[in-house]
Amino acid sequence: MRTLQLDIGDDSVPFAFLGVSCPDAGHRFCWNLNRSLGSHLAFHMELEVTHKKRAATRHCIWRHEEEEEGWTFDVIWNRVPEGAMIPTLVHFDYLLRVESMFGERTEGLMEALRSMRRVAACFPLDATAITQQEVLYYE
Repeated sequence: MRTLQLDIGDDSVPFAFLGVSCPDAGHRFCWNLNRSLGSHLAFHMELEVTHKKRAATRHCIWRHEEEEEGWTFDVIWNRVPEGAMIPTLVHFDYLLRVESMFGERTEGLMEALRSMRRVAACFPLDATAITQQEVLYYE
């Protein structure tokens, strides 16, 4: 099978990332997030990730878009029973990928997540330090 490598070109990453630890299942976490933030997260896609040393894993992604304000965030279920999408971030149950055209929305989102019940931790992630970064570039 032919392998392709993603060449981003420049070193800047167009997304901000948050790592979230929460014991809730994905649909329950997103439901709670919708209630707390007034967001409209909906199932977006299921991503299959192929790993070098173990079987492929499947990860659900939920998306919230606000076209008028120019920002989108995705909730990625990182740690599933089969394994983590990004093994170096196995301590985070969920990854939030935030794309904002008109300024940063990450700080407000991070504070709202930290105040939610059953969320144990929420931290910003340095995107350049994430290994296997190519799996975070999907449509």
